[in-house]
Amino acid sequence: MSRSTLGVLSSTHILINRIIQRNQQSYKLFSTYRSLMNRPDLFKPNRYMSLSDRVTKSQLLAQAPNSLSRLLVHIKWPLIRNNRPFSVDDFSALISWLVMGNVLWIILGTTTFGLVTMYSIHTFDNIWDTISSKNNGNDDDDNDHEKTLSDQSILGYITGSILSQGLGIKFEFKKGSVLPEWKDGMLRFKNFDVFSLENNENSLDIHARIEAMNISLSFGKWYEGNGLIHDIEIYGMNANVYKLLDESPKIEVQQKAQTLDSMALSFSRYNDHYHDLHDEYLNDLQKHKQSQRTSFINPNYILSNIKIHDSDIELYNSKSPDVKPFKIAIFNCDLPKLRGDKLIIDFFNANNVTGAINDSMFTIHKKQQYNTTTNDRMVTFKLDGINLGSIFNTNHSLKFNWIHNGKAEIIANIRLPQLDDDSDNFEPSNYKKIGKVFSKMFDELANVTSFSNSNTNQEISKDSNEESNPLIKSALAAIYETFKKDLEFENSSDQISSEYVLVNVKVKFSNLKASLPKQLPTASSTLIPFISLHDLRSLIAFINNYDPDNNKSPIIIKTTVIEKLSELYNLQDLSQARIFDVIVGDIYEDLLKMVKWDEKRIIEQKSSLWSHSLASQLLLLGLGVLA
Repeated sequence: MSRSTLGVLSSTHILINRIIQRNQQSYKLFSTYRSLMNRPDLFKPNRYMSLSDRVTKSQLLAQAPNSLSRLLVHIKWPLIRNNRPFSVDDFSALISWLVMGNVLWIILGTTTFGLVTMYSIHTFDNIWDTISSKNNGNDDDDNDHEKTLSDQSILGYITGSILSQGLGIKFEFKKGSVLPEWKDGMLRFKNFDVFSLENNENSLDIHARIEAMNISLSFGKWYEGNGLIHDIEIYGMNANVYKLLDESPKIEVQQKAQTLDSMALSFSRYNDHYHDLHDEYLNDLQKHKQSQRTSFINPNYILSNIKIHDSDIELYNSKSPDVKPFKIAIFNCDLPKLRGDKLIIDFFNANNVTGAINDSMFTIHKKQQYNTTTNDRMVTFKLDGINLGSIFNTNHSLKFNWIHNGKAEIIANIRLPQLDDDSDNFEPSNYKKIGKVFSKMFDELANVTSFSNSNTNQEISKDSNEESNPLIKSALAAIYETFKKDLEFENSSDQISSEYVLVNVKVKFSNLKASLPKQLPTASSTLIPFISLHDLRSLIAFINNYDPDNNKSPIIIKTTVIEKLSELYNLQDLSQARIFDVIVGDIYEDLLKMVKWDEKRIIEQKSSLWSHSLASQLLLLGLGVLA
């Protein structure tokens, strides 16, 4: 055997001996560790056991020979069972953790909490249906057919009742569509119907089918009484709306005369021309009390954001099948806020609305303003040439029921006051208090800077510091005067802009054809007709004989109306508003002015023709005498 082979064998023998020694040490350590682990009395908390007798984690780590053993100690040490029994504090901590965790979950994540709750109710409902079907059997086919039409489950009833609370409508889900989906942090419901409440005193009957609706819930809004739904998005709504009642006011001459609670101011002198005949009995009319008007939505309900896409609405004036509907299509609607008592105001305060009315495009958008001194918002409403004949076929008792053909283009610029946000809950009274404090401070500074000539002549100091004081005081006085003017201007402008709505309307008529209606057009707020029968006949004759080719221009009417903002509260139909009657009255007044101008023109033409014919006859007679 060679020397190299002997060297290899000796080194191998030495290596094997070392491995055996290390394994023996590890085995002894592991056996010691197992014996310690099998003695729970060492780790059991004992009030009589001293801290020095307990095995600590550091001791086990010190006895570990390698990194693997230390890793095992780190893993097993937290998993050592504690034999201390549970106390009342442990149970109370667990219960409080569960309660507070769920409360925070409900407040901060109301939408996710609602989704989990609905899934839990759905699971329980399925288990209950399975048990009931096994007990009762599946022989009743009629009940199964009814269930396929609408969802009769507990989840459908609870969901419909909670979501419809305060909206004045009820949700009816189809079977299998009550469980929502999670879409972009919102709950998505699909293929359900919406109906107006049967006991609702509202004059509208609503039947709608919605393809998809996304909603988000807010516990904070519900706690404040503003409704549970925070944001809502509607896709593919097909709605039929029926007007059930006639909302025109009644005349009660026997009662004591009452003054009108609201009178919209028109810059075209509304009631100055053709309503003079009705001035003697204006006090006998009782205005429709707007304080009793209520919309179908709870006045306290607030939707923070509402979006409507690809929806159709058909408005019927009655449930008669012979009446054609008034069709409204909404392509895109984005409302930053929708409140139950301010439906009309919030609708015209939209970020963007595009749609069609009887196949005529309309848009509502904000108008950009530059160098404005107020915070009012200017909104533009534009309606392309709408066929007036289609409107006449839907309702024969409209404001312009004598027009049966023609087109009208409407452009309205609406100035709305700056609406208060819910996030800005600082009351105006607090601003006034702060303003008074600053004004008082500036008054004191102004009193300091007011010097009489006698005092200035007697109290002139040569000190350089005293010479610089008048400069500072004069600067403070200038600042005071500047701020005082700005505050007075802002206060006056805020008082005006926060109370009134200003509307500039431009109407363009073309190709009008008219006929005498069965009844005179009257206002919704009063029973005063817009025009007398004699003037209406003259107007119809003028419209039918009006030739835009000869006159080289269509009929264009402009008017400006201002109305209190409070008069637009609790309205669900624009025709109920007093401002709408005033705008229509101005249009009638301008049309009658055009009729009078046309009559005056005809008289002037005939008189000039008569004078020319008379002059020619006299000229011929004079020439005959001379001849």
